[in-house]
Amino acid sequence: MRRFESLILPYCWLTFFLLTNKPICLAQDDQNQLNNYSALNPAQQRALDLLAKIDTVTKPPLWPHIQPALFFANIRKNILYPAKINQGQNTNFCSYAALTHLLVRYQPDNYTEMILALYKTGQVSLYSKRVIKASQRVRNGAGLLSDNGELNLLHADQLWFLTMADNFRGYLNLFDHKYKIGDENTLWAATNYKKFNRMLREFGGYKVHAIGADLLRPWKKKGNLYKYMVNQLDTGLVMMYINGKLMYPHKFTPFTLPSPTHFVVLYELKEINKMIKIKYWDYGLKTEQLITWKRFKKTIYGVSSITGR
Repeated sequence: MRRFESLILPYCWLTFFLLTNKPICLAQDDQNQLNNYSALNPAQQRALDLLAKIDTVTKPPLWPHIQPALFFANIRKNILYPAKINQGQNTNFCSYAALTHLLVRYQPDNYTEMILALYKTGQVSLYSKRVIKASQRVRNGAGLLSDNGELNLLHADQLWFLTMADNFRGYLNLFDHKYKIGDENTLWAATNYKKFNRMLREFGGYKVHAIGADLLRPWKKKGNLYKYMVNQLDTGLVMMYINGKLMYPHKFTPFTLPSPTHFVVLYELKEINKMIKIKYWDYGLKTEQLITWKRFKKTIYGVSSITGR
């Protein structure tokens, strides 16, 4: 992980003044952080400089329901606190949130350029030179999501996740190709493992080595898989494709399908008293827990290692 070390800052909410559609202030910790500009890393400084040069008041003609105050405050919060990026409740946006977490943590300036281009033109050129576009249905729907927790007010994340889902839908989605409100919690929003690895390469220009698949776990034995993942953590970043219900056994379910459901970012893996201590990022926070060797083997379907760009 050493080559990817970066500044992780504390998190607190931004305050909005919704009646005038303009932010009236930042929370005190945010304001202190912005005032202490030199404490930010160079990529964060470049990202905030990009925001300072753009019109943050005029409503975007391509995105009729996006509120500029919420949109730009959301981007600023992501730049300052990448660990708090959240897919929202009742969505299948976990793959897009995991990728965005990496982009904003290690390439906040590139992320800001891309999302501003999408905001202004409805399309964006990725690192791979591929151009993705937001369909009219996505442009009309962004800003209207509800019953999704914090995501309801995160208009930049709505715009970003919906566009990503619209362009990287998984192969299981055979029929629902046109977005409508509510599809964020259906197969329309889900992606598969191969496309997730393609997104890592196309958005971030990352060098990715992946083992595992949508229906088959990595071929390595559990002990060898553990050693492999620890070695990968020592040299770069590791993403995991897991069965979320097996990772969170306290969530009652009468039957757990033997299939992957969730993407997370791995930060630490250690053996303690014949158990596995695992630390990972998802849903806007880092979680530590102990799992058995058996559950470790059954939970993991894919391991994507990023060793550079």
